[in-house]
Amino acid sequence: MKRIHLTLPFLILAASTVTAQDASLYEDVANPNSSFVRVVDATASVAVIQAASFDRVEKGVTPYVVIDGDKEVRITSGETSATEAIQPATFYSFVVGADGTSALVVDKITRNPAQADVTFYNLSDIALANLYVPQAKAVAIEGVAPSSGGAVALKAPLTLDFEIRDGETVVASVPAVALKRREGVAIVLSGTGGTYTATVSPNALAKQP
Repeated sequence: MKRIHLTLPFLILAASTVTAQDASLYEDVANPNSSFVRVVDATASVAVIQAASFDRVEKGVTPYVVIDGDKEVRITSGETSATEAIQPATFYSFVVGADGTSALVVDKITRNPAQADVTFYNLSDIALANLYVPQAKAVAIEGVAPSSGGAVALKAPLTLDFEIRDGETVVASVPAVALKRREGVAIVLSGTGGTYTATVSPNALAKQP
């Protein structure tokens, strides 16, 4: 498959408006060395990240929680719990796959005001999933293994359809994603045994208490 060339004007991305309890991912954070951690789990309705609780995990993705100074973070998603080491000034997603396997994935979030960050997570049983842009006839994020993720920064604005492919086979899609500057989206593939679903959510920060 042809890969997306990030300099092309049609390869550009953004997100829908964040919910009332969330803040823009591109807002200034007081501590430049803060870490950012969220949960990506298609089966869990509740999650806890350090002291932040989420009793309604919409579309399987929580906002990022800002972690200041801690070298470890305690995460619970449904019945899955883990304590993970983290580095400063880094974005992470705690990903729980279809088989219950969990992993802390580093998200290559740029927060470039001239671009938008697209993240893609494979929570299915597909060995290698590709995020494909039909309009460009090109792959945006290639070869994402189960319980893992990938990211790409693209220029904006544009409205794009996205397909998730297993090789050349389209297994799910998210149509008409409005992509804007200074925003981003998380696309999540879930399902097993030939039945798959894809959802799209805004990348956002959880508001501080």
